Amino acid sequence: MPAATDSRPPALFVGLFPDGKALQAIEAHRAAWWWTRPAARRQPRAHRLHLTLAHLGPRDDSAIDGLRGALQSVRMEPFDLHLDRAEVWTRNGVAVLRPAPSEALARLHRRIAAALGLAAPAGWQPHLTLARDAWESAAPPVEPPIAWPVREFVLVRSWLPPHPARHEVLLRRPLDGP
Repeated sequence: MPAATDSRPPALFVGLFPDGKALQAIEAHRAAWWWTRPAARRQPRAHRLHLTLAHLGPRDDSAIDGLRGALQSVRMEPFDLHLDRAEVWTRNGVAVLRPAPSEALARLHRRIAAALGLAAPAGWQPHLTLARDAWESAAPPVEPPIAWPVREFVLVRSWLPPHPARHEVLLRRPLDGP
């Protein structure tokens, strides 16, 4: 008999995925960490590394067209991020890379939240998750900062166990103007 979670739709999120050059630099930085054994096993594969702008939770297929339409209305000029901080969060043991403060990123986050009718969460900490269960892992400095050109955002359906873990891109929205 299938588990109860099998009937639950996969979660959706809006996020940013690094381009090839940024992803190579992120992977090189991640390889330089000293990982504890649990964290070494709990690292997302490179193609899944992303920065979440809005977590939308489980949604069924009937919600997708409305979300796509709302996100098409978001206008924003391209910008660059610079990942310059590596840390392990003590509250949950997650190893992350964090961008330098960016008004452009904050503006995109607010615009996406507004388009979707969401309140932008207070205390949002933009980050890219490198590993989980990384309680005693150690990060090298991020020198030089990792340049990440942001040219689009995506709407993604995140399939997790019991399904094979993968991200399914439902919409690519280029950043093409103010």
